[in-house]
This record gives sequence, C-alpha cells and structure tokens, in this order.
Amino acid sequence: MRFRTIGGGRQALGVTAPRLPFGLRALAAAAALIWLGPELACGACPAVGDTPVRVASVNARLEIVLDGGGLMRLAGLDLPDPDRGEPETARNANAFLTNALIGRNMNAKILAPRRDRWNRTLVDLFVAGETPQRPESVARLMLAAGFARIRPEAETRDCQATRLAAERAARAQGLGLWTDPYYSVVQAGDMQDLRERDGLFAIVEGKVLKVGVGRTRYYVDFGRRGAFTATVAKRLEKNFAQVGIDVTALAQARVRLRGALDNRFGPRMEIIDPQQIERIDANEGNSGAVPQK
Repeated sequence: MRFRTIGGGRQALGVTAPRLPFGLRALAAAAALIWLGPELACGACPAVGDTPVRVASVNARLEIVLDGGGLMRLAGLDLPDPDRGEPETARNANAFLTNALIGRNMNAKILAPRRDRWNRTLVDLFVAGETPQRPESVARLMLAAGFARIRPEAETRDCQATRLAAERAARAQGLGLWTDPYYSVVQAGDMQDLRERDGLFAIVEGKVLKVGVGRTRYYVDFGRRGAFTATVAKRLEKNFAQVGIDVTALAQARVRLRGALDNRFGPRMEIIDPQQIERIDANEGNSGAVPQK
C-alpha cells in the first residue's frame, strides 16, 4: 500500500496535535461507552496479558522494541506515521506510547501464533490501571487519547465494540490525530478528498442511497453514477449475516466504512470483513469536521 500527503496536509490548517498526559483523561475517554448496534456485538475481549515483557523503546513507526531484541505491534490499530499528515501528530503519539510503556512492568497478550512478514508479534499490552486487579489495555488507551484509529483485523474482532467506544469519544473531543486533516473522517460526498486518498486506508462516512445487486457482488452506493461506492462479494454474505449485517438492508442507513480506497473505477472501497462497517447512531451527529483552534 502506498502512502502520501493529502492535499498539502502537512501545512493544512496549521494544527498541532496536543500532547496529553498518560492518566485520567485517557482513561475517562476509554470508558465512555457509546451505542454500537447489534451488528457490532462482540464476544470475549482479552482483559489481561499472560506474557511478561519489558519494553526498551518505541521506534518511529510506533513498533515496540523489547529488551533483548524483538518487535511487537499493537494489533488492530492504524497508528500515526511520521511520513503522513502533520509530523507533530506522530511525535506526540510516540511520546504518549513511550510514556505509557518505558520503565513499567506489563504483560502482553499474543494475538497471533506467528509473526507477521516484518517479524513483528501481534499483541495487546496491559499496564497497571487504577488498581492492580484492573489492568489497562494499551491499545484502548491509544484510542482513547486520540493517537490511533481502528484498523480491522481478525485478531482483534472480539474487542471491536469497546475499541469503537474509545475511538468515538476521542474523536468527539478532538483529541490527538483527530485534529490532523490527514486522519479525519472523509465525507462520502467529498469526491476530491476521496480521489486524493487513492490507495490509502481511510474512514468514510455517509448515508447510503441504495444497494445494487450484481452478478457476483453488492454495490453499496452513496450517490448517483460516479459517486463513492463500497462493494461486498456475494460469497461473503453469510459471514455478514452471522453478525447481524444484511448488506441489502443498508439503503438509507448512515454508516462509517474503513478500508483502502481504489479510484480505478471511481472512488471505491472493498468490504471483506463486517468490522469494516459501522452503523451510526442518529444522535451521534457529523464526525467528519476537523476541530478549529
């Protein structure tokens, strides 16, 4: 996947992401539960880690370097990158994660049996919370502080609901990366923004106009001809139905979609996992605007 700056995003609005303390503000945002709908109901999400680890450093890509070598990656997160958006966003995220991990005893929950192709172990980490009996998920803390977006992965499916709640609370408060135009939610009708994000991971929000039925896939259309469209292969229909998503019933619903944009046939996004679809509560309001300072 290729990455580039969006529309001069490094200078856009002149916004600098605030550095937030590791503490009550993040914990309060992580605990703010918001209605998610039955289609996102989840099973058991790990509450503790079972592998003691000691962190040596956090590198520029927000990978976790262990004492004695070895790399870990927080699974299911899209983390700020110094080559994307405002550089200060990545620096603040790195400082927050470093503060959370360095010099602290913690446990890892290994979420995949094998390392990825970059030799990283997929994990969530748990640090001491308000009491030793209630450890805090580092992934949720990153989301709650606004220093991560959810990027659906099979390994974190059971944590989707609580992670979405943390992300929504941070976005509503304009924390961290949510002040950076690069990471903002894209409106489905903003064709210029959609085209500029070709090949990039994005969150797109809007009201579905209709759902078309093709020979091998469904077309979730957000407008007339040439508008943004999401596609779902018919062979995956049972997977979506198992978690309560009827693709054909999305017409007129307000949704948020996550995935890579593809402009070869107009702005499109392929949906292969139910986690990529988030129905929006009518009371939530528009989340696409970047807060002004």
